[in-house]
Amino acid sequence: MTDGSASPFRHRGVVEGFYGTPLSREDRRWLVERMGAWGMNVYLYAPKDDPRHRAQWRDAYPADEMRAFADLVALGERVGVSVGFAISPGLSIEYSSAADRAALVAKFAGFREIGARWFGLALDDVPSTLVHAADQRAFDSLAAAHTTLAHEVAASLGDDATLWVVPTDYLGVAATDYLEALGAELDPRIEVGWTGRTVVSPEIRASEAAARAATLRRPVLLWDNVPVSDGPMRPMLHLAPYSGRDPGLAEHASGVLLNPMERIRASAPTLATAARYLADPAHYDAELAWREAVAECGAGASEAFALFAAAHRFSATTPGECDAELEAAIGALEDALRRGDAKRERADLARLLDARSVVASALRDHLEDEQLRSELEPWIASHATETRRMQAALRALDAFFAGGARSEQVLAFFAMQGALSRETLPAQASYGPRRVLYPQLVSMRDDAMGFGADPVLYTDACLADAFVALVERIALERYGS
Repeated sequence: MTDGSASPFRHRGVVEGFYGTPLSREDRRWLVERMGAWGMNVYLYAPKDDPRHRAQWRDAYPADEMRAFADLVALGERVGVSVGFAISPGLSIEYSSAADRAALVAKFAGFREIGARWFGLALDDVPSTLVHAADQRAFDSLAAAHTTLAHEVAASLGDDATLWVVPTDYLGVAATDYLEALGAELDPRIEVGWTGRTVVSPEIRASEAAARAATLRRPVLLWDNVPVSDGPMRPMLHLAPYSGRDPGLAEHASGVLLNPMERIRASAPTLATAARYLADPAHYDAELAWREAVAECGAGASEAFALFAAAHRFSATTPGECDAELEAAIGALEDALRRGDAKRERADLARLLDARSVVASALRDHLEDEQLRSELEPWIASHATETRRMQAALRALDAFFAGGARSEQVLAFFAMQGALSRETLPAQASYGPRRVLYPQLVSMRDDAMGFGADPVLYTDACLADAFVALVERIALERYGS
């Protein structure tokens, strides 16, 4: 358990804000309970692909769903987590329409009636200009429309509620006319969201937060898109520790809400380590927190899960982390091959690959969390495939230096290629991605969208491919004409 009572962050938690299948009721309850144990204090319901949250925001939730939400609010109260709800009306709302504003206020009122006191007005991923003729006549700017709407919602919720507005310009460091107006006109009691300098920020510096806070004239409330893996990031399983966030961030941020993967049990290593950072950023040890979180998640198969997790740490915040121990062994082998047969290094690599070769069976047979095992299964299969590919390459490399006839060595290379041909390359990334796009945009505005300096497209970053290519290169050099 993490004690958040002394945290410099007022808000510490999770926003269920990904694109994809929303969490089940059971998994949502599991998450809120775990958050309480981790010392987090806010959970916000905001799944983009829930029609009643976004595309059909005017529609009321059925009675049985509202009862489930009420139960979740009550559970949160018991474990110290404020359960809140967001609505994302920006795709279709007419800001000048009294009927639309009344529908929005009524929707929020339903959540307040079941005990919620934390709310989100999500105006992200919507047009960055006023699109309705009536709105263009009624408001001087999009910021004026958003400010008017936010004030009406806030007034309806009462002084004991927290309202978080996620603005249309939700990323970047530079000021915009929209943000300047929002900062100047919006009630200072209303929180304003920010994702950092891009969508999935590799790092968030205190100086960057300070710049955005100055523009907004209030501390920012981070919507941190970690460890989310929706959209083009779907091949990835983000099991890395929370990292890249300045210890001094709390000077300019009221809090952090992380956006998880739709595989919520698999999100736990990052969420649990984030809780440790949020509790005490000045003394946060990411690797220690990660080892402890992995041990907790991997109960029943802790050693296997640790090896598996190490092969799935690659993310925008931890690029290049494909399995540090294995990568070091391959590097040592490559260096030793320049000096001779690298017998010891080949044996070391074989030992590491043997340990990884039993990970799949250990997780399938012994991992106690059945739901986690189900979430991981595509990547368990991928990890097994990629491990077998590396073992096939190592067997060929051993044959090259075994002292047999040249024909035996060449035929060992044929055997390697035969083994590789029987493996279907998986869509899920293990030991790093073959190809993945991270949405590192610098603006969400219709006329200014584009990529910034942070890496966007990673290709050929799979450690298994790199090792296979190394052995193939050696074979062609040794046995070519």
